[in-house]
Amino acid sequence: MVLFLFTDCFEGNFSLVFLYCHPGDKKWRTYKWYSDIILAQDMASLDYFKGKFYVMCVFEDNLEIEKQKRRDGSIKLCVRMFEVRDKCSHPFVGGLEASTPSYNFVATDDQLYCIPIIYTKRGFRKVIIKIVVMRLDFSAMAWKVVYSIGDHVLFIGSSSTKGSSSTKACCSAAETGLARGSVYFTFPGDRSLYKFDVQSTGNSVIMPCLKLRKPWKDSEFIMMPNERKRKRKREEHIKNIGVKDTVDAVGYKADVVGKPGGEYNVRDSHQKPCPCGILNEDMVESIASSLHRLDYIHLRSVCKAYRALLPMVKHTSSSNTTGAYLSPWLMFSRDHNCATFSFINPMHNSESYLIKLSDLVGTVVRFQKGGWLLLSMGHNEFCLFFYNPLTRETIKFPELPYNFTFSSVSFSSLPTSPDCVVFAIEQNGYHVNLYFIRKGEAYWSSCRFINIDTEIYTPSYNTPVLYNGVLYSVDYNGSLGTFNMEDCSWKVVEKLHQPFDSIYPSFLVECDGELLLVKLGCLGTLFGIFRLDSPRMEWVGMKNLGKHMLFVSHTSCFSAIAPPNSRMENKVYFPRLCMNGEGVLFYCLETGSYRSFGSRHSASDFTDTEGWYSNCIWIEPNWTTSTSQEIEWVKPSS
Repeated sequence: MVLFLFTDCFEGNFSLVFLYCHPGDKKWRTYKWYSDIILAQDMASLDYFKGKFYVMCVFEDNLEIEKQKRRDGSIKLCVRMFEVRDKCSHPFVGGLEASTPSYNFVATDDQLYCIPIIYTKRGFRKVIIKIVVMRLDFSAMAWKVVYSIGDHVLFIGSSSTKGSSSTKACCSAAETGLARGSVYFTFPGDRSLYKFDVQSTGNSVIMPCLKLRKPWKDSEFIMMPNERKRKRKREEHIKNIGVKDTVDAVGYKADVVGKPGGEYNVRDSHQKPCPCGILNEDMVESIASSLHRLDYIHLRSVCKAYRALLPMVKHTSSSNTTGAYLSPWLMFSRDHNCATFSFINPMHNSESYLIKLSDLVGTVVRFQKGGWLLLSMGHNEFCLFFYNPLTRETIKFPELPYNFTFSSVSFSSLPTSPDCVVFAIEQNGYHVNLYFIRKGEAYWSSCRFINIDTEIYTPSYNTPVLYNGVLYSVDYNGSLGTFNMEDCSWKVVEKLHQPFDSIYPSFLVECDGELLLVKLGCLGTLFGIFRLDSPRMEWVGMKNLGKHMLFVSHTSCFSAIAPPNSRMENKVYFPRLCMNGEGVLFYCLETGSYRSFGSRHSASDFTDTEGWYSNCIWIEPNWTTSTSQEIEWVKPSS
C-alpha cells in the first residue's frame, strides 16, 4: 500500500488528509481525520511497523493507522490517537547550550526507534553536542533509552527544507559487514558522512565523497540489493587469514588494567626480545625504586623475570610521583554500560591503559583540574562531587540550591586546597545566573545579572577560566563574560576586530600567564589561536606556542610544557583518536595540519577521526594521596 499524508485547513477546521492506494486499485482513496491537537508542525515521521502505520510527533500525541478490509475487498483506514510519555531530558557533557532536538524515527523489523539529535543553539544542524537512541516500549507507552540496538544498523538522511522529512533505512550488520549498533547520518549541505556508536556514544567523521562538486545540497540514503556472494567471499577470506595481533610503530602494545584495590595488571600483546640478562636483580630493584609510577609499570612489562621480581604498585603517597615527565592522558569509556575506562598516553606513542572505575557508572564528567574530576550524578545535576580516578578518593560538598541547567562549571584550584572555589554559570531567559561556593562553606552563593542581547553573549558549551582573579566565559563569537568575585560585578566584553563565526566552538586556555582562545571552524578546522590583549581587550592572533602544548575539550582545557625531546611542543591536542587505532589527534602549528604520532594521518579537519560525546576528557595524572583534613569540605562544628 502507498500512503500519502498532508494537512488541510478549511474555514478554520484543521484536518489530516490520507491519500492511499493498494495494488488493484484504479484510483486514489481519501480519508480525512479531524484534530485540533496534532498540528502539521508536530509531525516528524510516518513509519510502517508490524503491519501498521505510525505518525510519530515531536510531543506526546501520536497516531496509529491500521488497514482494514471492507466486505467488497477494498481497504479502509482506521486511525486512533495514542500518547507516549514525553521524551526525558539527558545531561550534556560540560553543560547545556542546546537547541530543541531534531527527532528522527526509524522502524526496524522488531523495534521503533526515536533518535533525538541535539545541536548547539548557534550552530543548529551544524554542531552536535548529544545523540540519544530510544526505543518505544509499547507495554508502558514510554520511550526507553538504549545503549544497544543489536544487529541493526540505522541510517538517517538530511533535509534542508523546513517541514520535509528525510529518508531513513535499516539493515543487518551481519549481512552487510558494517559495525553493529551504528547510526549513520548526514548534515544538510555537508558532503561528510558521520557514524554514531550507540554503545559507546562515540562519533566518527568519514568523508567518502570528496570529489563531489559544490554546491552540495541534501544527502539521502537508498538500500541496494544485498550481494550475498560477496559476503561469502569475505567470510572465507577472514577464515583464511585468521586474526592477528596489531603492533604499533615501536613494536609493543601494553594494556594496563586497574583493579578495585588500586593495583595495576599488565598484559603484553606483543613484546620485542631485549637483553634483559645484563641487569642483575639488585640493579633492577635499584632502578625501580627511583622511577615514577608509570615508568615502574613500563619496567615491569619488559619481561616475565622483571614482573616476578617487582611487585604490583599500590596507590600510596610514598611512591615516587616526581622524577619523570608526564603528559596528560585522554580518558573515555568505549562501553556506556561498563565501568572500564581507557586512558591514552600521547607521550608514549598513544599507549593505552584500561582502568576499572565502578564509582563512575551513572555519572557525568563536568570538569577536570590537576587530576581531580568534577562530576554530577546522572540526571541529578545539582548533586556535584569531586573524584580522583587514580586514588579513588571522593570529596563531597553541598548540593546546589536548585536543580538548574548550567551551561558551564569549573573550579579554581585543587579541591584539597583551602582556596578552592567552584563556579557554575546558567543562562535563564534574559538573565545570567552565577553560583559559587568556597571550600569550608556550607551553602552556595549566587548572583543574577541581566543579559538581554543573547546574540552578543551566551554562556557557551565549554568551561570558564579563572584568570588573574576574574572568571572568564567565552561565547562562540569571541565575546567574553567576566565575573569579578571581589565586588560580584558582571561585564560582557564584545569581540573587537575579529570576524569570528558564532556557530563553531571556542576554547579558553590559560598558558604561561596569558589567556588564549582556540577557535574552531567547520568540521574541526582550526580557525586560529588568539591571545587576549588585556589592556585593549582584543584578541591577537598567534602563530607559535613555543615549548608549550595545549589540551582542549568541552570539559577540560589547560596547557603544559612539553617534555624534552618528545616532539610534543607547539601543538594543540584534541579529545579524538585517528581511526584504525592510530593515536591521539593533534594540530601541529608548524605543519598547519592535523596529525598523530606514529601514523601517516594528515588532514585539515576532523576527517577519519573518532571521539565521544560523554565522559571524554583530558586529565592530568595525579597519584598523590590526600589527608582526611584535605578531603573534608566543611569541617564539623565543635
